Order: sequence, then C-alpha cells, then structure tokens
Amino acid sequence: MEELRPLLLSIAYRMLGCFGDAEDVVQEAYLRLHREDRVDAPKAFLTTVTTRLAIDQLRSARRQRETYLGPWLPEPAVDEYVDLADRAALSDSLSTAFLVVLERLSPDQRAVFLLCDVFGYPYDDVAGIIGKTPAACRQLAVRARRRIADNRPRFDPSPHERDELVRRFVAAAEDGELDGLIELLAPDVTFTGDGGGKGQAFPRPIHGGDKVARMAIGVLSRLASAGLGVVPVHVGRQPALRMHDAANRTVAVWSFAIADGVITTIHGMVNPDKLTHLQPSGHSDDQG
Repeated sequence: MEELRPLLLSIAYRMLGCFGDAEDVVQEAYLRLHREDRVDAPKAFLTTVTTRLAIDQLRSARRQRETYLGPWLPEPAVDEYVDLADRAALSDSLSTAFLVVLERLSPDQRAVFLLCDVFGYPYDDVAGIIGKTPAACRQLAVRARRRIADNRPRFDPSPHERDELVRRFVAAAEDGELDGLIELLAPDVTFTGDGGGKGQAFPRPIHGGDKVARMAIGVLSRLASAGLGVVPVHVGRQPALRMHDAANRTVAVWSFAIADGVITTIHGMVNPDKLTHLQPSGHSDDQG
C-alpha cells in the first residue's frame, strides 16, 4: 500500500497547501485502513479517507486563518526539494500562484476540481469519494472552473525565458538599477509576503512596478550585506528564488508568475514555520 503514498500526499498537499497537515492526513488514512478487517479496494479507500479528512482540515484551517497575522500563503513546494508533480503535466498545479487561486474555492469545490481536472478522476468516482451525487459534483466543478477562469494565473510558455527574466531581476535589484528593474515588472505587479508574525514581512501586499522595484532593491541589498545567498529554484516549474544563510538554512522563498515577458506576481514566504521542509535536514524528497 505504500506505493499509494505519493498520490495521497499529492492530493492532500494541493488541498491544504501545508506539508505537515498533508502528511498527518495521509498517515491517518493509513491508520484507518489498518484498522479495517478487509478492504477490497485499498486505493479507493485511501483516496476517499484522505480527501474527506483534507476537506475537514481545510474547513478548520480557514477558521484559524481569520486570526493569522498578515497575508496567508501556501508552503512553497520547491521542485528541487519536493516531488509532488507525479508527471510534468500536473506540476503547474503546484505553483504558489495557482494554489492561491484555489483558496477562492470552497473545500468541496476544491476537492472536486483537483480530483477531476488535475488528477483525472471521473465524476462517478469523485461522487463516491466526497459522498455526493455525480450531478452535484458536476455542479461543483462548473462553479470551481468559473472562479478559477477569472483568476487563473497566466504563465509564459518558455521555461528558459522565465528563468532568464528572474536572473535579470536579481541582477538589477542587487545593482540598484531601479529603471531597469521596473522594465521587468508589469505595471500592476503585486508582491505578497507571508511572515505569519514570525518573519519580517510586509503586513499588506505591495502594488505597482515602482513600489515593488524599490522593495526588491532594498531587500536584496540587505540580504547581500548580511551575507545571505540567493539561488534560483522552481515552484511548480515556475521560477523562484531561495534565500539562505551561511549554514544553507532557507530563510525565504520568492515565487514568480511571469506573463507576456514581464513579472506579474511575486509571492514571498518568510514564515519560518512554513520553510521547515526546505531546510538541509528537512528535505522532503521521500514525499513522493
């Protein structure tokens, strides 16, 4: 049954945006399986329990987030540290920008959308998993797709060009080239940081090319003076930056969305509780 763990973690993480919670949900699903005398379809059983537990967990988490300090972002699934893509076609659904859009869905909508549109489950199977009729699942999927269509992030198709743009972004910010940096940003670019009251983050999103450019210059210049490193990585195949200290401990991850040749969105994670899976002793390569 352990060969199913990567699939279950993939579903649970996309539902919850948190690796620790996803692992707890999957572990509980296995415990329930072992308590059963006989299960004829263990994959269906584990998928059902994982999804239902994730739905319940998401409802509880959203109530807790009402008291969260500042913007809430999902934990970044850095490709070089975790492997939850299953296959390349699914990896874009791990981008921070896409997971943020999923937050607009109800827990049931999110489950149906992920199972149908990301993992390819038929409606009849999804109905059994979440305990609703196929017709109800179709309605949930329609509503979810409408919400996502209005907000779904657009990504430039060329990975090389995306990576090169972020490289130029870092170079311009470190050199303090304000005008050059602004040219790399969409006029309505947004930077959103998640510190959770524990990391140094901005309490509200920053909007506009000039403001985001000045912020980036200030942050990256301070990182350089403090001896912190900045290395390119990827989150859901989209470009990102991992900031680390001299001991290679991750102190921040910036995830980028790029469309039409400019940076449209930056999500900055500095909450240390949401970076534990990216630490030298916390690589999650075994998570599937």
